[in-house]
Amino acid sequence: MTDVSVIVVDIHFDSRGGEMLRQCLDSIDAQTLKPLEVLVHDNSTNNIGFAAGVNAAYAKSRGEYIALVNNDAVLDRDWLETVVRAMDDPKVAAAQTIIRRDESTIDGAGIDISDGTFRQITEPGPAWGVSATAAVYRRTAIGERFFDERFFAYYEDVDLCARLIEEGWSTRVLPVIKATHRGSASASILGKDALRLRTRNRYWVARRHRGVGRIGALLLEDLKKRPSVARIRGVWEGLLT
Repeated sequence: MTDVSVIVVDIHFDSRGGEMLRQCLDSIDAQTLKPLEVLVHDNSTNNIGFAAGVNAAYAKSRGEYIALVNNDAVLDRDWLETVVRAMDDPKVAAAQTIIRRDESTIDGAGIDISDGTFRQITEPGPAWGVSATAAVYRRTAIGERFFDERFFAYYEDVDLCARLIEEGWSTRVLPVIKATHRGSASASILGKDALRLRTRNRYWVARRHRGVGRIGALLLEDLKKRPSVARIRGVWEGLLT
């Protein structure tokens, strides 16, 4: 057993969601390094958002380290053992492994901001930050609150990485594949609001953190995509609220 609290935020409204969560929890239970505790926050009745759901579970957690695992992720048996080892470096605030989509496709290998936008890296290589899909964080780096709940969902992990780096911490993406992510399985529950949130929150991050994202690059990226009410509303909210 190790001093790690595992947090899973769940939301589902059908039997597929329940099975997805079961597979996630089974993979946590099978870890070679057993966590101190597993906390599941259920957003199904009252969806307060991923950010607030994590915060609610975090307030009840006891571990020195906090592992966030998406409800649509399945961990390899030695995932926790591998990632916790990276925390031996006292400067590391957060770490992840490479995450597969399937046996031939990488889902994410960290976050890149080099072109002024934010994207999941899909090839092994240097990364600016880590994704909350499946990652371990140091409590002393996080402080009293994990995420800014205004984000509701999407890019709250980018905002957190920017804060940690500004405070002098580092993040690590380990060059090994140790988890599988089925890919935004809960996004359909939000419907068109998911696009609004994804669009809005990118601008919020860029406005909040100097040098992390560029408004012009984000606008150019959005102009190249199919226009929609949700996207336009997201840009407006991201720039003006």
